[in-house]
This record gives sequence, structure tokens and C-alpha cells, in this order.
Amino acid sequence: MTRSIIAILLLLLPLLEIAGFVFVGRHIGIGYTLLLVVASMVVGMIVLRRQGFKALSRLRRRDLPRDMPAERFFGTALVLLAGLLLIIPGFVTDVIGLFLLVPFCRRLIAGHLASRVVVVNVDGAAQPHDPGPEPRPAKPRTIDLDSDDYRRDEPH
Repeated sequence: MTRSIIAILLLLLPLLEIAGFVFVGRHIGIGYTLLLVVASMVVGMIVLRRQGFKALSRLRRRDLPRDMPAERFFGTALVLLAGLLLIIPGFVTDVIGLFLLVPFCRRLIAGHLASRVVVVNVDGAAQPHDPGPEPRPAKPRTIDLDSDDYRRDEPH
């Protein structure tokens, strides 16, 4: 049921965006409408640039499972989504993007999303709820390949 509603909304989005352009264009004029679209794109690029680099540096850190709980991860992802929505020309996506930039709304959505996910640690490192005084050592990761599963290229 939810997937069909999302599909219908995605199909209606271009029509809603066109209606938004017509509505705003009639009220403030075409010049200001275009200026508003360009301004929202610039704001979206700034959000993506500032928050995107921070998010990527956090995701690259080795202590991610202990350092970034699911709620904080989704909060960061929602900020990046907000930046993308602001870059897309249109007022409906801009309103959704601005809504996602409000910390209270973002925490609410991130909390809801985090409650629906299960975090699995594939490295075998210590979990945050580990009762032991010191974390267990990480298990070595081994990839078992047959001889025809890989090839070695010699430098030319």
C-alpha cells in the first residue's frame, strides 16, 4: 500500500511542480520566480557541499558502528536529501527540502526511520551494548576465491 502511494506521488510530482511554477509565477512574476528557483539551487549546493563533506568524513571513520547510531546516520542522510531536493528545480521539492532542514522535523523522521532498521556489525567488532570491560578483537576478514574467480594483470 505504501509503495503504491509513493509511486503515485512520484508520478504526480512533475504536475505539482508545473502547477507550483504557474501559481508562483502569477503572484510574483516570472523574473522573481526564476530568481527564486536559482536561489534555492544555490542554497542546495551550499548545503550539499558543507554537509556532504562532513558526512563522508564521518562515514569513512573506522569506529562508525559505535560512533554513529542509526538515528544520527539517518539525520545526516536527510540533510543530504534536503540539499538534493533544493537543487531540483521546483517549489514542491524546495518545500520538502526546507522541511527536512528543520532540526525538529529531521529528528522526528530520523527517529522513525531508525526504529525500523536493524544494525548489523559485519566486522565482528565490539557492540556498544557489550557487557565485557574490554572489546573483543575484530575477526580477520578472509575472502576465499577459486583460481578462476580472479586474474592477475601484469604491468605493460
